[in-house]
Amino acid sequence: MDSCMGTTTTVTVGAAALALLLAASPGAARAQDTAPLIDGVGAYTHSQIMRHRGDEAATPTHKPGDKPAPNQRAGKRAPLGFDSLAFAPTRAVSKTLNAAFADSLTGRRPTLDHATLRGIDAEFVRNPRFRELLARQLGGDREQVLLALQSGRLQAQFQRRLAEHGYSTRNLGDVVNAFMIYGWTLVNDGARSDHGAAFAALRQRLGDSLARGEKMTTMDRADMQEAAELYGLVATLAAAAWQNAGSPAERASLRDGVNAIGRGIGIDFRRVALTERGFAPRR
Repeated sequence: MDSCMGTTTTVTVGAAALALLLAASPGAARAQDTAPLIDGVGAYTHSQIMRHRGDEAATPTHKPGDKPAPNQRAGKRAPLGFDSLAFAPTRAVSKTLNAAFADSLTGRRPTLDHATLRGIDAEFVRNPRFRELLARQLGGDREQVLLALQSGRLQAQFQRRLAEHGYSTRNLGDVVNAFMIYGWTLVNDGARSDHGAAFAALRQRLGDSLARGEKMTTMDRADMQEAAELYGLVATLAAAAWQNAGSPAERASLRDGVNAIGRGIGIDFRRVALTERGFAPRR
């Protein structure tokens, strides 16, 4: 069975991984109404499924990476570009996020208030076996988990996987699209699909949405970095856990957990098909 991120996904944590100093967590100081993240991403994922109902064979209107054409505007909304979802990552944001995610993975209360992390942590509480399976890939206890997250190994692995498809881990749209493809593949037991074509199709669809002035999120750049890094970490750890699963029950927990996170951004991986044109409702 193919894994959702290829056959080289298994996570290994070297003994020489360096511990990095933790930045002070802003905690509640950065708490905000992050509903636009969930609403915006959910609206985007839903629109990509429903807009192309029965239209899987539609011809792309432009190549991935092309700038939206002026005539692609809808109504009076100004067209947007991929740069509207891009961010320049900072080490301080990553350190704070990694510390909070290490807490979440090991059953502690996260020290960061962020919509994406809240959604993931809620799934960990609902499905503790899912959380344990992800944490096990990094050793299990908080110190080991934090060392692995701060080492940057998982992040670099996810970056390489996305780069193979012309995607960037510094663009929230690319990361969400990649998470959906990897998540769908895992939930559907590693079912084969033309991932190369699907990556290109989803990026083209996102470009079309942005060209129509459809905002995916109103988050600031730091929040986009946190969301992108979290989805990348979950995708990478879930893929490793799938490869290392010791029983059908463990894989069932992984499918359930990943699908629940998918529903949090507006897509039920069990109810859609992944084609070379992107996602479409199952017939």
